[in-house]
Amino acid sequence: MKRKYTKLLIGLVVVTLLGSLIYTYVKNKADNSANINTDTAVAVRIEEAAKKSIGAFANLNGKLKPVQEINIIPKYPGKVNNIYFDIGQSVKAGDVLFTLEDKDVKLQLKQAQAGLDMANSALTKATGGGTELQELQLKAALNSAEINYDDAKLAFERTKQLFESGAVSKAVLEQSESRFKLAEQQYDSAKSNYEITITKTNPENIASAKAQVNQAAAALELVKSQLDNTVVKSPINGVIAARYIEVGELAGSTSIAMSVIDLSSVLVDINATEDMINKIKLGDKVEVIIKAAGDDKFEGEVTNISPATDPKTQSYLVRIKIDNSSGALKGGMFAEVKLLLDKAVDVIAVPISAVIDEGGRKHVYVLKGGTAEKREVTTGIFDDEYIVISKGLSEKEAVIVKGQELIQDGSKVTVITK
Repeated sequence: MKRKYTKLLIGLVVVTLLGSLIYTYVKNKADNSANINTDTAVAVRIEEAAKKSIGAFANLNGKLKPVQEINIIPKYPGKVNNIYFDIGQSVKAGDVLFTLEDKDVKLQLKQAQAGLDMANSALTKATGGGTELQELQLKAALNSAEINYDDAKLAFERTKQLFESGAVSKAVLEQSESRFKLAEQQYDSAKSNYEITITKTNPENIASAKAQVNQAAAALELVKSQLDNTVVKSPINGVIAARYIEVGELAGSTSIAMSVIDLSSVLVDINATEDMINKIKLGDKVEVIIKAAGDDKFEGEVTNISPATDPKTQSYLVRIKIDNSSGALKGGMFAEVKLLLDKAVDVIAVPISAVIDEGGRKHVYVLKGGTAEKREVTTGIFDDEYIVISKGLSEKEAVIVKGQELIQDGSKVTVITK
């Protein structure tokens, strides 16, 4: 019984407190309304409701990056002989960036040419046009090729052991392996050429000799290509963004030696939400603000729209391309992209500050013969300054844009211009 009495007492106290709070709130609200003097004119500013074109924008951020970036990796490993461009310098497509030592490759070229000559001699012999002198020459060439093969094989095996122990780089190993494979190919070709010359001429020997000529010719072209690859050129017009090599160092065929970027245009990737993506179209022009480049605003164009969301951000990637003929834009600069999502043309609009929201119902105050008339309105899209009024106002009606917090429906007002 005592416990019931205690609960009842607590309930009465809570109800009393709530009632007191509600009474205080209502009284204060009434007092505030009473404080607005409808007899004394309140100074206000007005602006006529006017027809405008309003755009609803979304501001999205991203970082600039070059329109193209190429990592320069030598196709042939070798020691760097000369470097002709450094970081920050402009290059054109075809400019020589650096060269690799070509002494060994030129020697291989001579050997490959000799191999082709031997193959042609063997073919002549196989078709019945050979001489004893040619046979002696092919024998000498075979002996020379065998010596080169043995030397290259031994050098490769030693280099491989050094690489496994960490004594030499991968670039050195690749260079040694390339020499060994070429020497092996030249030895096989010389051996086949000699064997053809000492056997009786028959269709099989002729076919084999022709195959050896083709193989030797291919080997020669391979070495020529390797020689060409000792001269490393820029594939694009651009600027050297990075350099990772020094003269005298070995440049590997798997490591980046330089990086060339094209900054004639720049890209910025932004993440659009699902309620935005269908309002963005390829070719749309957008305004881009890049504070690091000054006060100028840049125009960009939508060039790519991802058809699927990124699993991490749950947003759609949109790529913007910006002309950079001025050269003011650099990779990594912060960019703010202003995307137009909706637009209303020739509609009545008022300053956003004129619209008052009371529990989801919006109204403005309209000047009517020296008094303020409260007018409920329906609003639409808005930009940084103005909001569309789709219902409740007519063009050229004078809307109170400052001082409206001090008035109510029917308040006397006086218009000021300052």
